[in-house]
Amino acid sequence: MIELRLNLDDIGKARLKEATAELELAEKFLNDGLIRNAAGKAFQAWKSYMSYLAIRNKDLFNFGGYKRVDRNVRVSRNDWVLAVMPTNMLMEVAGKLAGRVPNVVELTSTALLMHEYQYNGPDPTGVVSRIPSDEVARQVISSFIARVREVIMHNEG
Repeated sequence: MIELRLNLDDIGKARLKEATAELELAEKFLNDGLIRNAAGKAFQAWKSYMSYLAIRNKDLFNFGGYKRVDRNVRVSRNDWVLAVMPTNMLMEVAGKLAGRVPNVVELTSTALLMHEYQYNGPDPTGVVSRIPSDEVARQVISSFIARVREVIMHNEG
Protein backbone atom coordinates (compact mmCIF):
# COMPACT_ATOMS: atom_id res chain seq x y z
CA MET A 1 0.00 0.00 0.00
CA ILE A 2 1.28 3.47 -0.92
CA GLU A 3 1.18 6.08 1.82
CA LEU A 4 0.43 9.55 0.49
CA ARG A 5 1.81 12.54 2.39
CA LEU A 6 -0.24 15.72 2.29
CA ASN A 7 1.39 19.15 2.24
CA LEU A 8 -0.76 20.59 5.00
CA ASP A 9 0.85 24.03 4.87
CA ASP A 10 -0.10 24.47 1.20
CA ILE A 11 -3.55 23.01 1.84
CA GLY A 12 -4.07 25.40 4.76
CA LYS A 13 -3.23 28.44 2.62
CA ALA A 14 -5.61 27.23 -0.09
CA ARG A 15 -8.38 26.59 2.44
CA LEU A 16 -8.05 30.16 3.77
CA LYS A 17 -8.46 31.53 0.23
CA GLU A 18 -11.38 29.17 -0.31
CA ALA A 19 -13.07 30.38 2.89
CA THR A 20 -12.84 34.00 1.77
CA ALA A 21 -14.18 33.21 -1.71
CA GLU A 22 -17.08 31.12 -0.35
CA LEU A 23 -17.99 33.90 2.08
CA GLU A 24 -18.16 36.39 -0.80
CA LEU A 25 -20.40 34.04 -2.78
CA ALA A 26 -22.63 33.54 0.27
CA GLU A 27 -23.08 37.28 0.55
CA LYS A 28 -23.87 37.63 -3.17
CA PHE A 29 -26.42 34.81 -3.01
CA LEU A 30 -28.01 36.33 0.09
CA ASN A 31 -28.28 39.74 -1.60
CA ASP A 32 -29.87 38.08 -4.65
CA GLY A 33 -32.47 36.30 -2.48
CA LEU A 34 -30.97 32.82 -2.90
CA ILE A 35 -31.15 32.17 0.83
CA ARG A 36 -30.63 28.39 0.90
CA ASN A 37 -27.73 28.69 -1.53
CA ALA A 38 -26.26 31.41 0.67
CA ALA A 39 -26.57 29.10 3.68
CA GLY A 40 -24.65 26.40 1.80
CA LYS A 41 -21.87 28.75 0.78
CA ALA A 42 -21.58 30.23 4.28
CA PHE A 43 -21.37 26.70 5.68
CA GLN A 44 -18.70 25.74 3.16
CA ALA A 45 -16.76 28.90 4.03
CA TRP A 46 -16.76 27.84 7.67
CA LYS A 47 -15.66 24.27 6.86
CA SER A 48 -12.78 25.67 4.82
CA TYR A 49 -11.80 28.07 7.57
CA MET A 50 -12.00 25.30 10.16
CA SER A 51 -9.61 23.26 8.02
CA TYR A 52 -7.24 26.23 7.93
CA LEU A 53 -7.49 26.72 11.72
CA ALA A 54 -6.97 23.02 12.42
CA ILE A 55 -3.89 22.90 10.17
CA ARG A 56 -2.53 26.03 11.83
CA ASN A 57 -3.03 24.35 15.22
CA LYS A 58 -2.16 20.80 14.13
CA ASP A 59 -0.34 20.12 17.39
CA LEU A 60 -3.77 19.80 19.03
CA PHE A 61 -4.81 16.84 16.90
CA ASN A 62 -3.87 13.19 16.82
CA PHE A 63 -6.53 11.25 14.96
CA GLY A 64 -4.96 7.81 14.72
CA GLY A 65 -4.93 5.41 11.84
CA TYR A 66 -5.20 5.82 8.12
CA LYS A 67 -7.84 6.72 5.56
CA ARG A 68 -7.89 4.73 2.36
CA VAL A 69 -8.26 7.23 -0.50
CA ASP A 70 -7.83 4.80 -3.38
CA ARG A 71 -7.52 1.06 -3.82
CA ASN A 72 -3.83 0.96 -2.88
CA VAL A 73 -3.35 4.45 -1.45
CA ARG A 74 -3.76 5.58 2.13
CA VAL A 75 -3.17 8.81 3.98
CA SER A 76 -2.78 9.57 7.68
CA ARG A 77 -6.29 9.91 9.13
CA ASN A 78 -5.11 12.93 11.10
CA ASP A 79 -3.91 14.74 7.97
CA TRP A 80 -7.05 13.72 6.07
CA VAL A 81 -9.36 15.11 8.77
CA LEU A 82 -7.46 18.40 8.95
CA ALA A 83 -7.38 18.81 5.15
CA VAL A 84 -10.92 17.64 4.33
CA MET A 85 -12.73 18.69 7.54
CA PRO A 86 -15.62 16.23 7.37
CA THR A 87 -18.92 17.69 8.53
CA ASN A 88 -19.38 14.98 11.16
CA MET A 89 -16.09 15.99 12.80
CA LEU A 90 -16.65 19.75 12.94
CA MET A 91 -17.78 19.91 16.57
CA GLU A 92 -14.98 17.64 17.77
CA VAL A 93 -12.40 19.78 16.00
CA ALA A 94 -14.05 22.96 17.30
CA GLY A 95 -13.87 21.61 20.85
CA LYS A 96 -10.14 21.04 20.52
CA LEU A 97 -9.62 24.51 19.04
CA ALA A 98 -11.77 26.24 21.69
CA GLY A 99 -8.83 27.07 23.96
CA ARG A 100 -7.06 28.95 21.17
CA VAL A 101 -9.81 30.28 18.93
CA PRO A 102 -12.51 32.38 20.62
CA ASN A 103 -16.12 31.64 19.65
CA VAL A 104 -15.16 28.65 17.47
CA VAL A 105 -17.73 26.34 19.09
CA GLU A 106 -20.53 28.89 18.80
CA LEU A 107 -19.71 29.66 15.15
CA THR A 108 -19.50 25.95 14.35
CA SER A 109 -22.92 25.41 15.93
CA THR A 110 -24.34 28.22 13.82
CA ALA A 111 -22.70 26.79 10.68
CA LEU A 112 -24.29 23.40 11.36
CA LEU A 113 -27.65 25.08 11.91
CA MET A 114 -27.33 26.75 8.50
CA HIS A 115 -26.33 23.42 6.95
CA GLU A 116 -29.52 21.88 8.35
CA TYR A 117 -31.55 24.76 6.92
CA GLN A 118 -29.85 24.46 3.52
CA TYR A 119 -30.97 20.86 3.15
CA ASN A 120 -34.36 21.00 4.83
CA GLY A 121 -35.52 24.57 4.31
CA PRO A 122 -37.50 26.51 6.89
CA ASP A 123 -39.76 24.64 9.28
CA PRO A 124 -42.16 26.59 11.52
CA THR A 125 -42.70 23.42 13.59
CA GLY A 126 -38.98 22.95 14.25
CA VAL A 127 -39.04 19.26 13.32
CA VAL A 128 -36.70 19.15 10.30
CA SER A 129 -35.05 22.55 10.73
CA ARG A 130 -34.62 24.78 13.72
CA ILE A 131 -34.91 27.82 11.45
CA PRO A 132 -38.63 28.62 11.20
CA SER A 133 -38.64 30.96 8.19
CA ASP A 134 -36.56 32.30 5.33
CA GLU A 135 -36.49 35.70 7.03
CA VAL A 136 -34.95 34.22 10.18
CA ALA A 137 -32.48 32.34 7.95
CA ARG A 138 -31.54 35.59 6.22
CA GLN A 139 -30.79 37.19 9.59
CA VAL A 140 -28.76 34.20 10.80
CA ILE A 141 -26.75 34.00 7.58
CA SER A 142 -26.13 37.75 7.42
CA SER A 143 -24.91 37.82 11.01
CA PHE A 144 -22.77 34.72 10.44
CA ILE A 145 -21.11 36.20 7.35
CA ALA A 146 -20.26 39.40 9.23
CA ARG A 147 -18.87 37.51 12.22
CA VAL A 148 -16.77 35.11 10.14
CA ARG A 149 -15.39 37.97 8.07
CA GLU A 150 -14.42 39.71 11.32
CA VAL A 151 -12.80 36.51 12.67
CA ILE A 152 -10.78 36.05 9.49
CA MET A 153 -9.62 39.68 9.45
CA HIS A 154 -8.72 39.56 13.15
CA ASN A 155 -6.77 36.30 12.90
CA GLU A 156 -5.10 36.99 9.56
CA GLY A 157 -4.87 40.78 9.56
